Parts: sequence; structure tokens; C-alpha cells
Amino acid sequence: MRTSEQYINEILEMVENLYNAKTTNRKLLGNSANMVFELSTEDDPLIARISEYSENKEKHIIFELGWAEYLSSKIVEVIKPIATTNGSLYEVININDDSYIICAFEKAKGRLVNLKNLHEWNDNLFYKLGEIMGDIHKTSKEYTLNRYEGLQFQWNEDFAFSPEFNILNDTEILQVWNNIISQLEKLPRTVDSYGIIHNDLHHLNFFLHDNKIKVFDFDDCICSWYPIDIAVTLFQVISTISYKEADLRNTFGKQFAAAFLRGYKTKNILESFWLDKFDLFLKYRRICSYKFFNAMFSKEANSPHVEYLTWLRNEIINDKPFIEINFEELYRNL
Repeated sequence: MRTSEQYINEILEMVENLYNAKTTNRKLLGNSANMVFELSTEDDPLIARISEYSENKEKHIIFELGWAEYLSSKIVEVIKPIATTNGSLYEVININDDSYIICAFEKAKGRLVNLKNLHEWNDNLFYKLGEIMGDIHKTSKEYTLNRYEGLQFQWNEDFAFSPEFNILNDTEILQVWNNIISQLEKLPRTVDSYGIIHNDLHHLNFFLHDNKIKVFDFDDCICSWYPIDIAVTLFQVISTISYKEADLRNTFGKQFAAAFLRGYKTKNILESFWLDKFDLFLKYRRICSYKFFNAMFSKEANSPHVEYLTWLRNEIINDKPFIEINFEELYRNL
């Protein structure tokens, strides 16, 4: 994606016209595969997302925005997509020989949670996050009910299956990967267990304002098992603690999982069948993470990620659990 100042200004001028808005700051927001900017309007501020065009990307944005719009109409904690002045949830623009897909969302009030502030990062917040995910899954079931047979973007079309993340040259990792995928392929897929998931709900994808949460960043959404969505959140949040602090990880992991699942069960049913699958789901997320970091950093000899990659690979090929939690016992005692 071209990022010269003049080129970005041309794109932003078209975006501003689409939303009758002005760019608040021409500095890119966040660390994303897309270009993200804040816009101001006569009403509320917006967050505009600019993606390089491809046919598959356009299909996924349609998939994402339709789902996110439905969720936001039912769940106040979900960010709302905003239509253009043409009434569309997205537009394709052309500049010279390049094409981009433009969409926008309301800007969430507040800021990222402070992980070091225990008045914020605590069981009450973990419980609320669980409630929100449970509500998302319950509402996703409603949304997918009449679309179930025609759902696109299945679990095995996620990023880790892309050629750029292949591990064909590492036979030990490949063997573990194939074994995990084989187990996942055998799992049942029902309306109650399988549908569209956020696939990336963690501390960097929601804002906190007046003790209220607003969830955003739905562009990793995919069809998968609802318990995998829980596992993704567990993996990401527990990984905020250094891999060198195994005991602390286990202690915090149990604390987070207990509070999160207490909140989750108030909104959605987690059938007992899935409780002993969390070890598998966490191992799946771990090897997906390994594939990503390996592709990004394995060739950088001085990268701080190399030591982590070595440790992570050892954990994977020795089939160690990501975390020492008996989920059946934990859930039974909630």
C-alpha cells in the first residue's frame, strides 16, 4: 500500500467527501494492515478504514459489516458501522491504477485499558468481557440462523492457512499442525456451536469509558466454533504475561478464565462437550501464533522475538499445554 503524503492526501480527500467529514489527524492510527484515520463530522467522530482492493477483501468486508451492523443494533457494547453519504456501508474508490475499499465506524469513547491499573484490569472487567462475548455469540446465532448453509469464510480460511505462513520446511511443526487440524475437522458444527466469531477480542480491541466497554476491530471475523473465540481471548490475554513467568501465567489464567466464563454463561450456554476441548483450541491458537511470528521475525537474527520463537517451538513440538487449567472443574465450580 502506497503511503506517500501526497497519495494519502488524495485518498483522504475522497474519504472526506464520502462521509461529509474532515480528517482530524493525518497520522495513521494503530498498527494495522489497513490505513486508519479519525474524521470529524457535525455529529460524532468517525474512524475510517482504508484497505487495498481485492475481490476477496471486498467479499469479506461485506461479510464483516453485515454482521457488525446486526450486532451493534442489538448490543450497545459493539461499535457501529457508519454509512457513506450514498447510504452504503462501504465504497470502492479508484486513484490512478489503484483501488481501495473504504468503510467507517463510530469512534468509541475512552481509551485502552491500563493493564497495570488493578482498578481497571480486574475481575469486574473480565466478567464484563465474558458477558459481551456471550452476548455476541448468542446474537450471532440469531444472525446466522437463516444464512447457515451459505456462510462464507470458514475456520480453515483464517490467516494461518495462507501460503505466506506455511511451515513446510519444519517437519516437526508441520506434523503437530496436521494433527491439530485433523482433530478440528472432526468436531461437530451446529447452529449452537458454530457461527461467526470476532476472532480477536482482547485488551487492544476495546475501549474503556466510565467503566463501560466498547468493542471494535471486527476485520478478523470468521466462521468457527464459538469456544475457539473464547480460547483466542484467553490466549491473547494470558500472553500479556511473559512466557518466562509460568507460575504467574497459570495463576492469572485461572483468575481471568473464571471471571470471564462467569460473565459468559449469563448470556450464552457453553455445553459441557466443549470444556475438554479448550486445551486443543489453545494449542491451535498457539501454533497459529507461531506461524505468524515465524514468518515475520525468524530471519531477523537480532530480533527479541527469536528467543520467544525458540521457546514457543519447543512448547509446541513437546505437546505442552498452553496453560494448566482443568476447564471442566473450573466451569463446574463457577
